[in-house]
Amino acid sequence: MKRRQLLQYGGLGLAGFGLAACQKGNFSLPQLNLGKDKKFGEIEKKNLTIGYVADNTAIPLIIAQEQGFFEQYGLTVKLVRLNNWGEIEQNLRKWQFDAAHSLFSLPLTAQLSSNYAPIISLMMLNLNGSAIALTPKAWKEGIRPYTDFVDFGEFAHSFRKYVRTSDKGIKIATPNPYSLENYLTRYWLGAMGIETKKAVEWVTFPPQQMIYKLQAGIIDGYASSDPWNHQAIQQKAGFIPYTHRDIWQGHPGTILATMSPWVEKHPATARALVASVLEGCQYADNLEKRPEIAPIVAQKNYLNVDPTLLDPFVTGQYPYQNLEEWHKTQSIPDFTLYHYQDTNYLKEPNHANYPWRSHTIWLLTQMVRWQDQGLKSYPKNADSLIDKTYPIKVYEDVAKALNISLPSDRNKVESSNLFVDQRAFDPSQPVAYLNQFAIRANRPQYFS
Repeated sequence: MKRRQLLQYGGLGLAGFGLAACQKGNFSLPQLNLGKDKKFGEIEKKNLTIGYVADNTAIPLIIAQEQGFFEQYGLTVKLVRLNNWGEIEQNLRKWQFDAAHSLFSLPLTAQLSSNYAPIISLMMLNLNGSAIALTPKAWKEGIRPYTDFVDFGEFAHSFRKYVRTSDKGIKIATPNPYSLENYLTRYWLGAMGIETKKAVEWVTFPPQQMIYKLQAGIIDGYASSDPWNHQAIQQKAGFIPYTHRDIWQGHPGTILATMSPWVEKHPATARALVASVLEGCQYADNLEKRPEIAPIVAQKNYLNVDPTLLDPFVTGQYPYQNLEEWHKTQSIPDFTLYHYQDTNYLKEPNHANYPWRSHTIWLLTQMVRWQDQGLKSYPKNADSLIDKTYPIKVYEDVAKALNISLPSDRNKVESSNLFVDQRAFDPSQPVAYLNQFAIRANRPQYFS
């Protein structure tokens, strides 16, 4: 693959509609008539700047750059790497980016925040993709990867005992308080009967710094996307008790985010952008291409890592530990699923990039569960809130142009066998789902 040189950063010219970003309210995404050539009309803005955080979930963006998918749709893109998700949000709010690789939760938290911003999701970039790493001290206390236990109950008993041995509880780092890594780790702890606000101290660090905090004894564990978990395995700095895929198979990963006024002003550009990235997602899920992809994305100007950190991405074999000679790998080809693989949780026409409303409903239930963003009850206007922050129209247009079939319903039931605690999720019953959790911020109060 030919490496494409990054373009010189230029002004975005977004100030003309920046004022609209400060005003709450509905927005409309213009309708476009797609031609037989699958073009999206005249591109309103050809030079784009897109931000990303260096982890494996950004690979579709890098592929779109390297394989010329952006160029194919009439776009010239500058990819800008940032250190953390907070910087991504700040640059979106300041109109410094046209779009960005982003946390799944960002559109929702930006909408609910007192510091409102009209951030929306254009598409999903992946499902799964992250894990929990623990210090070797936990290993010495008898904790092992879950694959070494008979069942989740046996693991939970061992882990509760480990937590009780620490007078101060344990300290866990996540990349952001509203990241899926944070919510899924809290879900996992709660399922074991551990009070996540009493027994756990939560801290935030950029993913690439977490291994050093673990080695220094500053934290007892961390949750992040790969390749940063595999780094702990490779350097024998820790081990993986659970991947987040083990906690919820097929959970949402990251998104391609932008500002709603930007889409209103650049409807054809938005669709061309989504088409480019969608082709990058499809390419990333081609297992035969991954040996070629890894050394490219590992380069200094992209992820800036040793290519061997991407071995699980290439082989589909995931190592949970490297602390003892008997370590072994598990076959997890869908550890990070970028578009489609035939799994027990993903069947055609479903695919990873589709913006499921039910995924956002689940996120809302967990925000209410922990009273994040001041949520003490499930919002009455949840559907309209989700439709505004995770709109479907742009993605639908692009999928139809690329002959990608779409699900008939944006809500889907997640069966009990997909969750570590065997608790099914029915998005039509969010309040009943919330009331099932014994461990939550406001118990024994019930939601209505």
